[in-house]
Amino acid sequence: MVDTGRTPGTRGAEAEVLPTVAVVVLHVGNAEVGVLNGIATAAYPVLGLFTGVLMDRIRRRPAMIVADLVRCAGFATLPVAAAFDALSLTHLYVVAAVSGVFSVLFDVAYQSYLPTLLTGEPLARGNTRLEMSSSVSRLTGPTIGGALQQGLAATGALAANALSFLASVVGVLLVRTTEPAPAAHATSTGVWRPIAEGLRFLWHHPLLRPLTLAAGLRNFGMSVVRTVLLLFLYRALSLSPGVAGAVLTAGAVAAVAGATLSGRLTRRLGVGRTLLLTGCEGLAWLAVPLALVLPPLGTVVTIMVVSSLWLPIWNALVTTLRQQVTEPRLLGRVHASARTINLSTLPLGALAGGALAQLLTNTYGNRIGLTLALTTGAAVAALSLPTLLAGKIRRIHHYEASVPTAEP
Repeated sequence: MVDTGRTPGTRGAEAEVLPTVAVVVLHVGNAEVGVLNGIATAAYPVLGLFTGVLMDRIRRRPAMIVADLVRCAGFATLPVAAAFDALSLTHLYVVAAVSGVFSVLFDVAYQSYLPTLLTGEPLARGNTRLEMSSSVSRLTGPTIGGALQQGLAATGALAANALSFLASVVGVLLVRTTEPAPAAHATSTGVWRPIAEGLRFLWHHPLLRPLTLAAGLRNFGMSVVRTVLLLFLYRALSLSPGVAGAVLTAGAVAAVAGATLSGRLTRRLGVGRTLLLTGCEGLAWLAVPLALVLPPLGTVVTIMVVSSLWLPIWNALVTTLRQQVTEPRLLGRVHASARTINLSTLPLGALAGGALAQLLTNTYGNRIGLTLALTTGAAVAALSLPTLLAGKIRRIHHYEASVPTAEP
């Protein structure tokens, strides 16, 4: 999901568990899965800009801890409801909404917090390691989801997901470096002028603008893909939950490999060329029709691996570039502005994916209809490449040489 709202260390599990519960346990329709994914990602468009102002005015580390604790409490209600056979789609909607709000808080906080601890090349390595942590966490999400009907009851699987947020809290608490106090000018009253300042910096910067636009296109397309994918695995290919979970786990393993290779690729190819290569995330899914004529499991696993390899590389590079070119006093607002623009496309893509899947399956049936929906999402994601080329991103070779100033 490109420069997405996947929170390091926690987002992987929740992204897979909620739709898996909806499809496998509650047996909801295609459109309802789209609505669920849309709710989970709707908080950024609504609250992202305001959260950016807040994160420039308060300490970020306590905010991260609060966000994890609230999300833990929200997800902990699910196994309780499952134990009493009271789990419902409405309950999933509420948990998705609460988790989405506090994921925004955590996301802006951690991206603004890291540059206070690291600078230069160590900052790039830090972002890469956070992406590696995020990728490793996604190994647990598909496993939990796939085990819901095979070997592990829904109650136990959902409880394990809730506990994952406590592991994140422990990780944040282990950071001992003292966080600098917010700048005095950041505590002034009012929000609209600070929001406008962050948006202006982002839009007028010759590097951040094309990166933000490209991320928005990729997020929309890949949100369609993610929304349709579980439906495709279950209803077009007739895979069991355990096998579908293994497919998603293969993608998570590839993401870990991508995070591991990020620094090496960047040193060998340069930042710009590596960013262009990450376009393979969306391009790979254009090959999904092959799953209808070739061995389906092997084909889908191959596509998933090729696509997932590039996500952590993109996230680490874009985050580092944004942190390097942004003034410290603007970090919260610029991160929030970029990700609000980027992530506003996620609920739109989720809703579009659910509606498109419903329309095409009604017309062509599950196999052809869901295949067409997946390739449509992939084609939209691929449109990010011309945006990057137009922005001359390929000319960036090293982090230190990639910091053009914002236009007046």
